[in-house]
Amino acid sequence: MNLKRLTLTFTCIACLLCIAPTVMRGSDISLTIKQEAEKCAQAIKLEDYATVVKYTHKRVVDGMGGKEKMIAIMKQGRAQMRQGGYDFVDAKIGMASEPRKIGKWLTSYVPQEIVMKVPNGRLHTESELLAISEDEGTTWVFIDLGPITPALFAQLFPELNGQITLPEKKKPIFHADSAASRESRKGAG
Repeated sequence: MNLKRLTLTFTCIACLLCIAPTVMRGSDISLTIKQEAEKCAQAIKLEDYATVVKYTHKRVVDGMGGKEKMIAIMKQGRAQMRQGGYDFVDAKIGMASEPRKIGKWLTSYVPQEIVMKVPNGRLHTESELLAISEDEGTTWVFIDLGPITPALFAQLFPELNGQITLPEKKKPIFHADSAASRESRKGAG
């Protein structure tokens, strides 16, 4: 009886030792995806548009007219936002989902919260990034699913159409600045 229990215990331990690296690998990949998405968000904040392009899926870059055209569009858009009293403040990146193999690609959802400065406050928008790796998780690129329509997604990624669920669009939440905070900024400017 003790020999059976001991054998069963060793069998369970051996199974756990075989499973643990797989579980750890999935967890490691999710953390890597999150870290890469954070680098992209930081590049947006720092206006390092070449890095943003590097982290954007090639089909999106091509759809915008190529790397140089995409960089010009981002620069112009940021300048126009600032003229209107708007600006990118931060992107808070959540933990990526466990990667899923679809065809030759690994895919993962990455939650994000974008914080924008707007007149008299901040606008917080929750959405998701779709992370894609075409090299088994070595490198990752992202697609912001927030502004993408189902028709555009199907056009850009026909092989993922029907296999990726676009998240429900969430309404931005406005947080007003306090009157005291606005007054202190006026005095400092």
